Amino acid sequence: MPKSNSIRRFSAPALGVLLGGVLSLGLGATASASESGATARPSDCSYRVSNNWQTEAYCNSHNGGSYRAVAVCTEAESGKVQHFFGNWKQSGPSFAYCNGAYRTTSAGIETSVSNHAS
Repeated sequence: MPKSNSIRRFSAPALGVLLGGVLSLGLGATASASESGATARPSDCSYRVSNNWQTEAYCNSHNGGSYRAVAVCTEAESGKVQHFFGNWKQSGPSFAYCNGAYRTTSAGIETSVSNHAS
């Protein structure tokens, strides 16, 4: 059975056009109201950068699906970008952490029509 996941809405402030262009290729649009009802994706979601190492994401309605925080992190010396993911949730905040020498560049959220939360 294929996975039905979606990473939505990344903001790419400091890394600029390069990161924004890469993310926009595969992570485009926001879910519409009709999509959230038909596919049981979480809705009324928000996410933010909490500090240099952490992001958080939250959805007010899970609609049978689940969500998790995404941290887009950059290693200062090399400029290497890596994504780190939080735990799947149906309620409450999900936190994603940058590891090692990586620091938070931007935040996002991944949603799924499946219940991955344990």
